[in-house]
Amino acid sequence: MDHNGSEAAGGSMIEGMEGGSHQQDLANCQALQSISEKIQNVKQLSPEACLFKVQEELRKTNRDAYTPLIISIGPYHHGKPELSKMERLKGLYLKSFLKRARGKGFGLADCWKKLKNLKDRPKRYYGDDHGIKVSGDEFVKMLLLDGCFIVEFLIRLGYENEEVEKYDTIFRISGTANSVVRDMLLLENQLPFFVLRELYDMITIPCKLEFSEMVKRTLGFVLPKMNVISIHSTNVNIEEIKHLLEAVHILCQPRLSTNGCIQQERDSTCFCCWFSKQPQANAAQGVDIESHSCIFCKFGNCTCLLCKFGKQQPSTTDDLDAESYHIPTATELREAGVDFKKVGKIGSINSNETTCLFDINFNHNVLEIPSFGLYDDSESFFKNLIAYELYSPDVHPKHFVSFALFMDDLINTDKDVILLRKKGIFISGLGDDAMVSDLFNNLCRGVTYSHDDFYYGDVYKKLIQHCNMPWNVLKAKLRRDYFHSPWAGISTIAAIWLLSLTTAQTVVAFIDLFN
Repeated sequence: MDHNGSEAAGGSMIEGMEGGSHQQDLANCQALQSISEKIQNVKQLSPEACLFKVQEELRKTNRDAYTPLIISIGPYHHGKPELSKMERLKGLYLKSFLKRARGKGFGLADCWKKLKNLKDRPKRYYGDDHGIKVSGDEFVKMLLLDGCFIVEFLIRLGYENEEVEKYDTIFRISGTANSVVRDMLLLENQLPFFVLRELYDMITIPCKLEFSEMVKRTLGFVLPKMNVISIHSTNVNIEEIKHLLEAVHILCQPRLSTNGCIQQERDSTCFCCWFSKQPQANAAQGVDIESHSCIFCKFGNCTCLLCKFGKQQPSTTDDLDAESYHIPTATELREAGVDFKKVGKIGSINSNETTCLFDINFNHNVLEIPSFGLYDDSESFFKNLIAYELYSPDVHPKHFVSFALFMDDLINTDKDVILLRKKGIFISGLGDDAMVSDLFNNLCRGVTYSHDDFYYGDVYKKLIQHCNMPWNVLKAKLRRDYFHSPWAGISTIAAIWLLSLTTAQTVVAFIDLFN
């Protein structure tokens, strides 16, 4: 090989390598510059951000549950063609709102100025910038139309003496008002609560209530059976309420939050008591309780061997695995001797009602569950409040997540649904029992939660302890197979008595034979 040719070839190879290295450095520089620009353009999430688009993991079980049907509120669904029919009605509602505002000397310009002076604060409530397609004056216009619509709608829904105009198809077409309420309680269909309060303060109406009380008075008639309390009776600062869905969540909380704690169970397992249990009506509570009539147990002198065999130790929770947050289904619990009783009345909104949806207790082998109704909008209602709790790290405990998990464990098939429905725990307007089962089995798909936020920890532990006692299962089997009715019990006792007499007669005969 020619030496000079080799040197030329080697030089060209070096130059090619140097050229490739230079191109690679240039590409790296461009990539770094692009990343640097992207970092500089990223907006810091506001501490006030509380309204987000629902993640795909939750949405995929039922997309319609998070999507408005007839009306858009806020920027996420603003301008959608399928929701445009209600825009004309928003204008008519604004006109009625301004008539009320004139009583305080306010006009359209004053409303616009008040919202304009809020500057960017309302927009900071929305955490997904890519989902907001309006800005500037168009954003203020959206706040004005949507905010005035909500205030005017709540007034018309809450005051019976409100005259409905001929144009108002919401109240003239059956079921439309419920659809509007359903859309108003979607996480993606919210306005900042302070915007609604600012607009509400600009109008005058007879017997005007504070805005949070107006929400209670209005939505208390359309929410599922719950103990709708006054926000003023809670520890919540009204100024800190972020949106209407959060206000509803607060209204649905138990009157006295006990984190699922229940009284210590005093369950006698006396065999003679077991036969003499008689249900007694408790008029004050509206539920049934069981009393033990054995005189020996009352004085602590019961000597029944079967009692001592089946005696349960005092209930403790330290020996249970903290991760065991699953219970048997309703059918399996019944086979383990657990009875089910409803608490309260379906559809009750009496302010004196002492129970709410979350007041679930387990005492004396009886699982008490507040009654409630299931309708077409129930899935959307539960899913959006569950999503709200998941997006709210400051909400503890998570009542709706806990309730959904509880019902998911309790209901596995339509047999469980039939059992609870026959006990009067809920009524179903969904069609068949399989639809109820599917509803509760899908509520928590994609939901991750901390056990520290679970509301029914103590109830679960007591149920698990009960099911782990063989004596409870034996009692349930005896009662179900041999004592399911008074005549069956008498027949069983008579058979045992005859068997005892026959055995005694046989023993005596053997003794006489040997003597």
